[in-house]
Amino acid sequence: MHIKDIESHFVAPFYLDMMGFNCLGLTAEVEADVISAGRRIASSDVARMLRAGHWRPVIMGAWYSLAVSAESIQHELLRAMAQSRGSLTAPPLAAAATVVAGPAAVPAMVDYIGTVMASDWRDGSEGVVAAAVEHLDGVPPLIPSDQDRRSFRAIREFAMRLNGDWRVR
Repeated sequence: MHIKDIESHFVAPFYLDMMGFNCLGLTAEVEADVISAGRRIASSDVARMLRAGHWRPVIMGAWYSLAVSAESIQHELLRAMAQSRGSLTAPPLAAAATVVAGPAAVPAMVDYIGTVMASDWRDGSEGVVAAAVEHLDGVPPLIPSDQDRRSFRAIREFAMRLNGDWRVR
C-alpha cells in the first residue's frame, strides 16, 4: 500500500487520539475502531509508518506494531524509538517496544534519552522512557520520577490491552 493510502486509512482517523498519552482517555468507540483497523494492517505497512519520518504515522506505527508479528517489525520499531523526537511519539514507542521487543529495546531507549539530554528540547518524555528502561531491568541514564513510572505503567497497560485484543482474532 502507498504511504498516502496508509495515512488516510490507518493514521488520519486516529493519530490525535493516540499521540502521547491521549490514548489513556479513548472512548470505547474509538478504541474499537483502532482495534478493527489493526486487524486489517500488514506488517509492511506498519514498517512504512515507522520509517515515514514524520510523527503522525510513527505514532500509529508504534501502536500497530502490537498487531503484527514481533519478528516482522521489531527492527523498525526500535529504530523509530531511538530516533523519536518528543512526547507525542516517545511514550507510545516505549510502551510498544517493551511489549514487542522486551529487553532488546533498552539500547534504543537509552539512545533516545541520551539524545534528549544532549538537546535543548526536553519535554518530559525522557523520564517516561527511563521508566520503561527500568521496567525492563535496564539502567537508565537518568532516574525517572514516581510520576514518570506511573505514566509509563498506565501507557504500557494500554499497550498490553491492545496487544491482547489483536491476538484474539
